[in-house]
Amino acid sequence: MTQTGTVQVSDHQFLLAGSGTDTTDVTAEGTLIWTGPGFVTILTGIAYGPATLTVDTHDTTAALEEWETVEETVIDAPEDLRVLSVDGRVADGYALIPAGRYRVRAHARGRDIDFDGIATEPTEQYLLQITPTTRPTDSITRLRKTDTAHEPPTKQLPQVDYEHFHAPGPDGTLTKFTIDSPEAQAVFALRNRWGGRPPTGRLAEDLTISTAASIIADLDRDLVDEIDALSEDRLRALARWCARRAFERSGLVEFDDFRTALDTMDHGTTPPPDFANHSLTTYRLQTDPAIPLTIEPGIAGATDFVPQYEAARTYMLAVSNDITAIRAALEAVRSGIATYGRDYPEFITRLRTEFLNHDFA
Repeated sequence: MTQTGTVQVSDHQFLLAGSGTDTTDVTAEGTLIWTGPGFVTILTGIAYGPATLTVDTHDTTAALEEWETVEETVIDAPEDLRVLSVDGRVADGYALIPAGRYRVRAHARGRDIDFDGIATEPTEQYLLQITPTTRPTDSITRLRKTDTAHEPPTKQLPQVDYEHFHAPGPDGTLTKFTIDSPEAQAVFALRNRWGGRPPTGRLAEDLTISTAASIIADLDRDLVDEIDALSEDRLRALARWCARRAFERSGLVEFDDFRTALDTMDHGTTPPPDFANHSLTTYRLQTDPAIPLTIEPGIAGATDFVPQYEAARTYMLAVSNDITAIRAALEAVRSGIATYGRDYPEFITRLRTEFLNHDFA
């Protein structure tokens, strides 16, 4: 029997299990499935939304090359098996599978398309081949893996100190302090002052842009008004300008596909696969041994930061069509500032001389 339908994904998962099975009792973990007594958890690329699922109980084998990831295991199910969402809801259109011992081979494709995204239409396909077996239950066997979903990082990542904030010490030098220290609290008390000139219009009324705007205003009040005065097209162009400066500053422009991503950004064409969404780009940064990740000290009131992560965020803001132009520009400027860290005055000077005072597009 073969049945194809739609399953609802929550928290990157859906299940093949009995209605009363404890699916938190995981005994083996792969990058496509987790397994435990009487159940299999299927790991998806999207965080939430619909995915296409085919359940096949024929004793057949699908061609591995048609799928990006294939893993299998054997489970002994004391209860009838159903396709379930994480909260236990039964998926429509799939017959129950009687209790028994089964080989479960899971296939997936499309998990890299919008990793960690929220889908409104299915973009990922899954196939579960479920056949009776006398084999003993065992761990997970990987048969194929070409996607990057749920693959653990393979290089040493920078250990950022998020427990301490930079604030002026007794001699005025920026020094690390805990968040509850008088020095850090004194810096925080100066936030959101808007340079002594409260915002008006959308800067004051739109909470989605006021946070980034206030951070910029604390550093350079006039810059916020100069950005707010730009047309929609110029705001989008400013976000793109910030992405280029951030890639340059962080060293990412040294890599061919990062330069290609910037070119596709400027021309509105399809970027390389690693730049389809923020999660994929971050995964690339975390796993590519050729790309160094560095730590830079933050400005007053901020923790240390990784400029390569900030640059990736700036790029995604520049290519996003899901946020307003003013928000994209202000957020991109804020991330660009973070990429430069304590050298942020250089970034602001370049922004004025290279963009605001020229016809950059």
